[in-house]
Amino acid sequence: MKQLLQAIIIFSAFATSAATGPASTVVAGMVFCDQCKDGARGLFDYPLYGARVAIQCGGGDTPLTVRESNTNWFGGFSIRMEGSPDMNRCTARVVQGTGHCGASGAPPRELTLAFRMLGLALYTVPPLLSQPEEAMDFCPGYDTRRRSPRWPVVAPAPSSQPQSPPAPASPFWRRRLPPIWRKPPTMPQDQPQPPPQVLPPPPPPSPPAPAQGSACTYDQWASPDHRCYWKVVTPNTTVAMAFGPLAAQRYGSELTLRDALEGRGDMYRTLLREATAALLNAYYNAPGGPFLYPTTASVIDHMNGALLSSAQRVLIEGARFRRANAGGGGPAGRTRLPCDLAPCAAQPPR
Repeated sequence: MKQLLQAIIIFSAFATSAATGPASTVVAGMVFCDQCKDGARGLFDYPLYGARVAIQCGGGDTPLTVRESNTNWFGGFSIRMEGSPDMNRCTARVVQGTGHCGASGAPPRELTLAFRMLGLALYTVPPLLSQPEEAMDFCPGYDTRRRSPRWPVVAPAPSSQPQSPPAPASPFWRRRLPPIWRKPPTMPQDQPQPPPQVLPPPPPPSPPAPAQGSACTYDQWASPDHRCYWKVVTPNTTVAMAFGPLAAQRYGSELTLRDALEGRGDMYRTLLREATAALLNAYYNAPGGPFLYPTTASVIDHMNGALLSSAQRVLIEGARFRRANAGGGGPAGRTRLPCDLAPCAAQPPR
């Protein structure tokens, strides 16, 4: 009941604008590629683009498919339906993957009602998984002996000619033995021993390579001199496209990431500003690097968790994003990441 009241407070602005229109229902979620085939979302999984998701109702062996939709570049999907049907007994599942991650899909997941108010209902679904034919060789516990052979082993064709029985062995006393050569005994001679070899001392161990990473604040990302470092997204990308449907319902569908970096004066605008900078840092760094948020999916998860929680959670997540963008929050708190963005005219992006 507490979470429902919090969701009503968060989406009150959007619900007021939808009160005058007809009733509608929205189903939102994300699809990930389960590269290790462990049935759960992990570090090596990534959002899957172009996957086909079906909303099915009725249960049984042949459920009824209500709607289908494809995921966007960020692995998210949003299905809008007219009216306000009861979707509590419906499920969502991946019916078609893409690329090497389209062999099989995980079991369907049930829909959960996030809120219903003034004719608008929002249902969410836990992350859906699509799996490849075989787990990747970099996954933990990977066993090469379980892989099927690339070429089938063909048994030799049986010969049509009858095999002749083997010849019987001759008796032992008729067998021909090799001659025995007898040599006169010789005195043992002392062999000169080779001089001992002196091995060179081993080289000293090389110092461990420093962890590569970068963390930049929102004002550094907003600078026109650093526009060439933006990856995947651009300053004109909308917040709805970058963060998903929950952010779209809070901030609207027209707000761009350039405008999001200038937000201040309100805790939700401050949260969006720091989350946008963290998303750009996650795109700039390699996956699994020393940045506090190793993947873009972790940034989006924390952002959506704050939007669905209380005002205290919004302030906490905004402070965490700000600390990570300032270079803090590395492994065990010992890593202080610098910002290695140079002016685009002086140094090209890596």
